[in-house]
Amino acid sequence: MNSDLTAKNPDEDAVEAERSAIARMSKLNAVHWLAVLLSLLLTTGAWYITSLQVASQAENRFTRYSNQVLELVQERMTRYEDALASGVAAIQSAGGEISYEEWRAFTEALQIETKYPGINGIGIIYRIPRAEVGEFLAKQRQTRPEFRVYPEHEGETLYPITYIEPEGENSVALGLDMAHETNRLNATLKARDSGKPQITGPIVLVQDAQKTPGFLFHMPFYAGQQAATIEERRANFVGTVYAPFLFHKLIEGVLGKDSRLVQFSIRDDDEVLYDENDRNSSEFEPQYRLTRDVEFYGRTWTFDIWETPEFRFTSRSNEPIMILVGGLVIDALLFSLFVLLTRSNRRALVFADQMNVKARNRAESLQRSNEDLERFAFVASHDLKTPLRGIGFLAECIRDDLEILQDHDPESELLENLEMLEDQVRRMDNLITGILTYSSIRSDSVISETVETAQLIQSLCASAGLRPNQYTLSGDLVEIATDAIRLEQVLQNLISNARKYHPEPDKLELNINIEDRGERLHFSVSDNGPGIDPRYHGKIFEMFQTLQPSKSADSTGIGLSIVQKTVKLYDGNIQLDSQLGQGSRFTFDWPKHLSDTVEMKIAA
Repeated sequence: MNSDLTAKNPDEDAVEAERSAIARMSKLNAVHWLAVLLSLLLTTGAWYITSLQVASQAENRFTRYSNQVLELVQERMTRYEDALASGVAAIQSAGGEISYEEWRAFTEALQIETKYPGINGIGIIYRIPRAEVGEFLAKQRQTRPEFRVYPEHEGETLYPITYIEPEGENSVALGLDMAHETNRLNATLKARDSGKPQITGPIVLVQDAQKTPGFLFHMPFYAGQQAATIEERRANFVGTVYAPFLFHKLIEGVLGKDSRLVQFSIRDDDEVLYDENDRNSSEFEPQYRLTRDVEFYGRTWTFDIWETPEFRFTSRSNEPIMILVGGLVIDALLFSLFVLLTRSNRRALVFADQMNVKARNRAESLQRSNEDLERFAFVASHDLKTPLRGIGFLAECIRDDLEILQDHDPESELLENLEMLEDQVRRMDNLITGILTYSSIRSDSVISETVETAQLIQSLCASAGLRPNQYTLSGDLVEIATDAIRLEQVLQNLISNARKYHPEPDKLELNINIEDRGERLHFSVSDNGPGIDPRYHGKIFEMFQTLQPSKSADSTGIGLSIVQKTVKLYDGNIQLDSQLGQGSRFTFDWPKHLSDTVEMKIAA
């Protein structure tokens, strides 16, 4: 029968199933290839996404730098506008007409070289009807004898540059008439009619020997109150405060070329005003470009902006390639790991099979040894009881004989010693009984019986000599189908111990609670006894360990060992919660139904 049970043991079936699973893992299968493929996909996906992120960050960075260029140019033009507006304010504060000395003092206070880098100078252009030219020249030649208006033209109105500071290299522009050239004249008239700042189209400044692109920046001013209509503005127009600009000096004053990571060019319509493109260098092809039209005081400037080699270098990131290389290395290591694992599994299976044979042989040897030891303990304990009964009988006979001597010698200690001998005989008998019980826990057959928990506990309490008012039952008092004998043995030991070790058994108060936890019942046995020091909680479950005096015949130190062994036999656990002077509480769990696995385990 045992061989049939062993063949059907579900634990062995589980082991065999696990062995088959390990054997399947001893060679590369679809799962391994799928893992490697997914890892490759993740690697390439991470590389692709990171590359997109790096490119997006570089593009955003380029856009930010480009916007910064535009903002700096716009901000600087606004500052130049403020300088022209301060010139208009100076003229108006002087009563609408300012002298040459006053204008020079104003420009010196303005400090245009330091506060307005990029500007060539700041001056005044007056509107002079042709009929008043003579008077105008006479007045200007009082302080500047060589002052003249040029070039000659047939227009009815002249717009000569009257003042320009710093005069130095700008002196050649003094007296230049805006009316001689359409571009200059149109900007002057637009400023007059709009009442707003106006710049000219691209021109070549007369003071620029290199003939590079430049422009003039006009701010109109009027006589009397501010004019509201074009007619009023034309009638009251006095002239403009203006500033000449060379484009390359303007950009140098606004943006330092050496530290910039972008380059650009500026066009007005089709005419190039400024260009940083090196036509002779064709090795570098920019990846990022931006074209933006910006309105500047009546003109539209087109900015073409592109990245520099330095920008590409600083924006370059090794992160995508590092992710790709790192991912490929990890994929290779993963594949190598799978290969090593399959080889290790094959070697482990061979080794496990060898060890399994040895383990089976040793298990069979241990099982035979355990069976021999259990038979020996049973036979030895049973055989020891025979001479022990003889000793007990002889002790009774000796007691009868000594009672006569006791009458003649009341001081004799013979009866007291004899009583000690009888106590030791009873203690030995209890020990042998305990050993027989402990050794037979596994050997006894398993019989599943229906147990009414309430009735079983009431019966055990009555057998232990407890009155009904000394114990209480609570919780889920259910009916179960289990090993009634072993459950009764566990509860009997705990109940009898509670009474046995109580200093006043008649005052014992016992509470037994049962909690239904699905497949198992959770028992709790609590008393109001003397309690147990936590130092001895583990010791009391050991064989022949007792906290009672060694002379006590009733305390063998086996009872709780039997309880623990029995509970563990059914995959349970017993615990003690106790403090000195606060009683004791034993808890354990027990199966509600005996499964085939448990029965096979005990039978084996």
